[in-house]
Order: sequence, then structure tokens, then C-alpha cells
Amino acid sequence: MARWSGVVWLALIAVALVLAVHGVTGLGGSRTHDLLENWVSNAALWVTAGMCVVGAVRSERTRVAWFLVALAVACWAVGDTLWSLRGDPSVVTSVSDVFWLAWYPLIVAALVLLVRDRVPGFELHRWIDGVVVMLIVATPWAALFLEPAAQHSGVSVAAEAVDFAYPLGDVVIVGATLGVLALMGWRAGAMWTALCVGFASLGIADAIYSVDALGHSYSAETNFDALWLAGVMLVAYAAWLPHPGELDPVRVTGWKAIALPLAAQTFAVLLQIYGLFFYVAPAERVLTIAVLLIAIVQIVVTRPRDA
Repeated sequence: MARWSGVVWLALIAVALVLAVHGVTGLGGSRTHDLLENWVSNAALWVTAGMCVVGAVRSERTRVAWFLVALAVACWAVGDTLWSLRGDPSVVTSVSDVFWLAWYPLIVAALVLLVRDRVPGFELHRWIDGVVVMLIVATPWAALFLEPAAQHSGVSVAAEAVDFAYPLGDVVIVGATLGVLALMGWRAGAMWTALCVGFASLGIADAIYSVDALGHSYSAETNFDALWLAGVMLVAYAAWLPHPGELDPVRVTGWKAIALPLAAQTFAVLLQIYGLFFYVAPAERVLTIAVLLIAIVQIVVTRPRDA
């Protein structure tokens, strides 16, 4: 990595730390808040988008995927810039949502290309493991974020749908990324680790924001910029990390072969038992039932066959 790029990444980290300190302590008051949120944070996002473009140019094998990521970061930056110029904290939705929501299809398309490059072979049971991981991630996500938001929402149906789209999109991306790790036999590498942590940071920030916005507890002084910026930076930084290369197939046997589906089924059964004594929302019940049904499919798919 060139020296200039190291300086840029360190500067971006410094901006994220400043935003975090200000968000926790409120140092500088409202004037500093406006400066950091409307100018410093937006500038950092545009620089991050530019660094992702440079990372895409440097990439030899997955250039298209990283250009899609760069476009997603740029869309995020456009949304933030428009919000800074015309946004109203009292309004749940705005034109910025068009650009913020564009993040999800672009990132999903990029992940598909990255997975195709990393995992050349198709192993159905591995893909099933990935789907199970995504459902397991979705279950607590629904309980912690979507249900509270639904219970306290007093906004219009359209605004509610838009704000629900963020945590729903995040759970798909976070769950899909973890599912990819299962597909790769948990041999992630630095690039995929950065993507996972980045998507998780964005997902947590979006989920908390959505609950606050739908519950009318969000205000102009509420600051998620540090967490959002850190997540976007990690996703963009992944483009600069060494490419992990094509994954050699490894035969998994013993407990490693069944640990993930067994843990998922145990979680699903325990949640259903818990639901006999305490309230469990229908969404969580449906998700855990889906996990158990997928387990049946997996048993059929992986059953021994005559040679």
C-alpha cells in the first residue's frame, strides 16, 4: 500500500474517532455538531468513495465488484449530502432515502461477484448452512429492532415501509455475509472479515436509527455518523486488502461438518420452548420454524447414497 493511501486512511480513522467522541460527549455544542455532521462527515464519505474507486482500479480479479461497492458508497455520500442541504429531522423519509436504499442492491450484486470468484465449486449443503446462518441472524434482529419499531411507530405506512427497509436490508446483507463464511468453511481472510465487521456496524446503526425515527425519539443532536462512517470505511478498505484467491475445496468431516446446523436447530428448539412460557413474536416463531424445516431438507440432501 502506498504511503499516501496510509495517510488518507489514518485521516479517515481520525475523523471517525472525532465523530465518536463528539457523539458521546457532545463537546462543542450544536455549532460543532452541525459542522461535523454536515461537512466533515460528508467529506469523509466522499473521500472513502474515492479510495474505494482506487482500490477497484488496483484490483486484478474482482474489479467490477469493487466498482459496484464504490458506487454504493458514492450513493450513500449523495444521500448524506442532500440530507445536509435539505434534510429535516422531523421528517422520517426524504429524497435521500432513494440514494441510501440504493446501497443494498449494489452491495448484494458486488457480494455475488465476490463469492463467485472466491468459491468456484457448488456445494449445496454449504449453501444451506449459509441460509441457516442468515435466518439465525434475522431472528434476534427482528426481536431487538423490528418488533420495537413496529410497536411504537405512528408514522404513515409509506414512511414505515421505508424505515423498515433499512434493518431488513441490513439483516439480509449481514446474514448473507455470514452465510458466505459458512460456505467458505469459515476460512474468511482479512478481506471478508473487514466486510463482515463493516456490514455489522452499518446494520446496528441503521437498526437503532430506525427504531428511534419510527418511535419519534430521534433528534438533530442524535449522532450515528461515527458508526455509519466506520462501517462504510471498513467496506471500502476491504478493496485494498490482499485478494484471498480462489478457495481450494476442503472435505469437512466429524463434528465440524454438523456443528453449525446442530447449533442452529438447538437455538430454534430452545426458542420454541421459551415461547411456551413467555411471549415470542410471530416473526421469530416463523424464522425458527424455517430453520427446522431447512434442517430436514439438509438431512435429505446430505444422506448417504449408493455408489
